[in-house]
Amino acid sequence: MNPIARSLLVLVLNLLPAISLAEGKPPSAADFASRPDYSRLQIAPDGRHVAVITEVDDQQGLLVIRLADKAVIGRFTLGLGGAIADYWWVGPMRLVVSGAIRYGSLDEPRPIGELIGVDADGGNRSYLFGYRAPIGAIKSRGHGSRGVDLRRRLESAMVIDPLPDDPQHAVIAVQTYAGGGELGKASAVLLDVYSGARTTLKAAAIAGPSSFLTDQNGTVRFVVTRNRDAEVQTWVRRDERSDWQLLNTGELADVDISPLRFSANGRAYVSSNEKDGRDCLFEQDLASGDKRELSCDAVADLGNVVFSFDRREPIAAFYQPDKPRIQYLSEHPDRVLLEKIQNSFPGEIAVPISATRDGRQLILVVYSDRDPGRYFLFDRDSEKATFLLSAHAWADAKTMAERRPITYAARDGAPLHGYLTLPPGQPEKALPLVMLPHGGPFGLRDDWSWDQQAQWLAANGYAVLQVNFRGSGGYGRDHLEAGQQGWDTVMIDDLTDGTRWAIDQGIADPDRVAIFGASYGGYAALMSAVREPELYRCVVDYAGVSDLKAFSEDSDVADSQAGRNFIDRFIGSSSARLKAASPLTMIDRLKAPVFIVHGEEDVRVPFSQATALRKALDRRQHPYQWMAKKGEGHGFAKPENREEFLTRLVAFLDQHLKAADITAAR
Repeated sequence: MNPIARSLLVLVLNLLPAISLAEGKPPSAADFASRPDYSRLQIAPDGRHVAVITEVDDQQGLLVIRLADKAVIGRFTLGLGGAIADYWWVGPMRLVVSGAIRYGSLDEPRPIGELIGVDADGGNRSYLFGYRAPIGAIKSRGHGSRGVDLRRRLESAMVIDPLPDDPQHAVIAVQTYAGGGELGKASAVLLDVYSGARTTLKAAAIAGPSSFLTDQNGTVRFVVTRNRDAEVQTWVRRDERSDWQLLNTGELADVDISPLRFSANGRAYVSSNEKDGRDCLFEQDLASGDKRELSCDAVADLGNVVFSFDRREPIAAFYQPDKPRIQYLSEHPDRVLLEKIQNSFPGEIAVPISATRDGRQLILVVYSDRDPGRYFLFDRDSEKATFLLSAHAWADAKTMAERRPITYAARDGAPLHGYLTLPPGQPEKALPLVMLPHGGPFGLRDDWSWDQQAQWLAANGYAVLQVNFRGSGGYGRDHLEAGQQGWDTVMIDDLTDGTRWAIDQGIADPDRVAIFGASYGGYAALMSAVREPELYRCVVDYAGVSDLKAFSEDSDVADSQAGRNFIDRFIGSSSARLKAASPLTMIDRLKAPVFIVHGEEDVRVPFSQATALRKALDRRQHPYQWMAKKGEGHGFAKPENREEFLTRLVAFLDQHLKAADITAAR
């Protein structure tokens, strides 16, 4: 053991009962279909409690655990399918929860602008902000019915500063809606986290989406707003009595700036892509508007920024061109300690995600390509990390598959990045391969962290290739915007080139290649199979688009002007363009059998997309399998349906790719 590792003693604490596995029993489809046991831990400002999100079926709950005796002292649920977008400790015994809805397992919970207050013991619940009736057991008066169309809400809110020295209040950002898809002026508001009483602190200077920043004293001092011409404007105030002063505008059209934190010397730390199109970390002088670059990567966008434990100075920045990279930024004592922590988990990434008010205790998440994440309580004085919880207690990193970063050149020479997950114990030669394009597609990406579907396929003998094709996030503005109007062209070409790269490298058996994707990935699987009918032996379309013209009219994306603008800009604005880019238009070219999977209540990619594809295949007597589930949205939420899908997925692949049976347990 090296001296650094020896100085950071890792203890084991059985905080909550773990899900145990019988010795030698391999993970099952039910395991791989499960949601995380625990996620998003946060420690209370005084360090006496931790809160954690847990899930049962499609219900999210918040648990509060007393660290002294490991007892669960409080439980909070939204009920009725409600989800938790985020939550904050406001004082040592009070939390504020941001409500969300989730339309299926392929959707992240979407905040709906509601805030609910709850004590650490689960009592004294208050509906603090929002315009629909409270969910579940929360009681309130005069807020209408749960069935109110959320698009008609006039305001939404989120916490921007929990004011750790004021347990009675938090600063929230309130965004107003002017109607017709237009945003009004946002305001920073002081919220009483018990009564819901509000006091406006400062409205933004102009209408539009706005991001506020408070200084170390909780005073609203900085705001970033995008105007109607898509220009980013930054504004500053000298103090709480001053009005906004414009720092810069005009040259910042189509630039993204995100305020991160106020510095101790009265400057702002921001993430901005105005330099070369990649997100980098800057310190902005709030008198002159000048920015000083603190950290940047030649390939990847800025990811997580770790601040000193007193929250005043950035000490590290994370980037992920392939495996995560850490740039240490200063000689701050906390930077030295962070490096020491990281070195104590070789081959893994350790990230502080929450800290006490005095910075003496931290919550760390430690993860790798083989480990979905373990949470530790780190004590700064003793330099000891105490194990708390695992994201997936059943997942044994020793039995999981390696997730290898890869790069290759597209046909036009553009460098592309991706990940190859290899079946454990198999020779890296002539493997059955599944190309697995991600959903979104714009702004999303695959990364090095443990991937549930890729690990399931690898456990069943398949190599899995995931590519950050153009349009994906994480590699700068140019890489993302190169995918505009390229759903059916450059994005598919990038996937095809990745598949051929794996064949040329000898990794993939050219006669045993499949393509499987969900949402946009389902569309990409279909379009790849009709454009390259000889390349793929079978196709899995999970909640994918088959008819873009119908999608542009029926999807919930088309319900707002912003959504319609997105379709016009990123997919296509004319009927002819949408028809040409639809897999159904080219369905006569399809040779591979298809597995069609869809939820009947999907509002993002309506169920009619699946039925239209099925009718087209029926007319041609083309082979396919069908899995449709009532009551499911954009991706299956019910664990029994997720388990059935994974089981049928492998059976379908085995049938058409004839993969070797690598385990008698299957």
